[in-house]
Amino acid sequence: MKAVRIFFLLIFLTSFFYPAFASGASIDSYLIAKSDSEKYNSICFDRDRVVWVEYGGGPGNGPGSWPRSIYRYSVATGKKDLVIADTSWKRDLDVSGDRYAWSDGRGIFVYDEGDHRLLLLYSSRAQYDPRIEGNVVLWEERDDDTSRLVVYDLVSGEYRTVVSTADRLDHPAISGDRLVYCEGRVGDHRVMLENLTTGERTVLCAGPEWHAMTAIDGDIVVWVDMRDGPYQVYFYDLGTGESGPVDPSGAYQMYPEVSGDLIVWEDYRNCSRLLPGTIEEYGDVRLYDLRSNTSRVIAEARPGMQFPKVSGGFVVWSEGCDSSHDIFLYNYSGERTDLPAGGVRGDYSATPTASPSRDTRVRHYSTIGRGEIEWYVLETSPGDPEILIELRWDDPSSSLSMSVVSPGGSTWRFSDPDDTITDQAIRMTISGRAAARDVPGRWTLAVSGDEVDGRVPYDICWY
Repeated sequence: MKAVRIFFLLIFLTSFFYPAFASGASIDSYLIAKSDSEKYNSICFDRDRVVWVEYGGGPGNGPGSWPRSIYRYSVATGKKDLVIADTSWKRDLDVSGDRYAWSDGRGIFVYDEGDHRLLLLYSSRAQYDPRIEGNVVLWEERDDDTSRLVVYDLVSGEYRTVVSTADRLDHPAISGDRLVYCEGRVGDHRVMLENLTTGERTVLCAGPEWHAMTAIDGDIVVWVDMRDGPYQVYFYDLGTGESGPVDPSGAYQMYPEVSGDLIVWEDYRNCSRLLPGTIEEYGDVRLYDLRSNTSRVIAEARPGMQFPKVSGGFVVWSEGCDSSHDIFLYNYSGERTDLPAGGVRGDYSATPTASPSRDTRVRHYSTIGRGEIEWYVLETSPGDPEILIELRWDDPSSSLSMSVVSPGGSTWRFSDPDDTITDQAIRMTISGRAAARDVPGRWTLAVSGDEVDGRVPYDICWY
C-alpha cells in the first residue's frame, strides 16, 4: 500500500488550485462552470446558489433556434445542474431560493423549481429588469412617455405599480421590503429608496451627474456615479445615514454588488492601457470589507473578466472572450485555516482502503472535465468514530483524484492506485478525534478531473 500523502494546507492550495489560477483566477478561486457557451451578464447569486444563462448557436443555426438554458451551481454540494432549457431569449436573470425570474421579450417569466410551475407575467408595455425577492417579483415597464416599476405578489396574485414617472427609471434592486432604483433625466438624476410596505420614498443621492447600477442588501445600498470623473462606487448605510465613496481611485469602477459587509466591483485602476474617456476591456475584481475597512484585489485582470456577484463570503464572476465564458468562485469567508508550523496534527489519520462501501447513505452524481474541480461539504454527526468516503467512475482511461480538507486545516489527496487496486475508485477512511467533531467546522471534499477526455460521469458518497 502506498504511503498516505499528507500536505500542509498552503502547499495544497498552491498545487491543487493550479488549474484555476493558471486560467487567470486568484489562487483562492476555482472554476465552477466551463463551457463553449456565452454567458455574458447573466450570472446571479443567492445564498449558496449561483445561477446563469448559457446561450449560443451552431453551424446553420439562426438566433431563433439557439439554446438558452438556465443552470445552477450549489456551493454547498459542488454540483452543476440544468434548471430549464428552451430557445427563448432569456435575459436579466434573477434568483431567490428556488424561484427564477427573467425577461425574454414576450414578458416576465417566473419559474418555481419547487412546484415545477412556470408563470408568464405579461403587460402590453415593454418589460425590463425583473428582480425577485421571496414572494415579490419586481420589474420596469415603459411606453412612449412613462416609466413604471411594477411588483407582483406570488402568493396573492396582486399586481401594483409602485413608481410611475415621465423620467427614466433604471437598475431596480430589492432587499426585503426595500426597493432602490435610479430616476431622472440628463442634468437631474437621483438614487431613490422606496419602502414597499409603507410607501415611504427617500432620495439617497441627487445631482446633475449620472447614477447607475444600484444594488442593495440589508442596510447597505451601492451604486456608481460620475460626480468626480469616471464612475466610482458609492455606498449609503440606511442604518447610520453614512454615505460616500467606497474606495476612490480616479479610474473606472463598474458593476458593484453587495452582500452583508462585502462590496465587489470591476476595478480598472491597475490598467496601464486605459485611454482617456474609455473603459479598458479588462479590469480586476476588487472586494471591500466594510467591517475591517480594507480593500483587496481578489482576481487580477484577465480577458473578459466581468460582472462579479457576491453572496455571504463567496464571490463569482465570468471570464472569457467572444462566445466562451467560464465562471469562477472565490471564498472570502476565512474558514480555511493554515496549519501551524511543525507539521500535521497527530490526533487523527486518513487511510486508503480497498474494501467497497457498505452503505450509500449520502451519494451525489455528476460529471467532470479535464482540469475542473467540483466541491462538496460533509457534515458529520457528533460521536462518529470514523468517516468513510468513496469516489467512483467508469472510464478506465480517465484519472480522477479526491482531496479532503479537515475542519482543523489538514489536507489529504488520493488517487486511484493509493488503495492498491486500480478500479476507477478511491476509498478512504478518516478516523480519530477529528472525526468525532471535537474540531469545530466542516469537512470539504473536492473531486478533480486530472486526465479526462470529454466529460466523465462519477458518483461520490460518504457515511
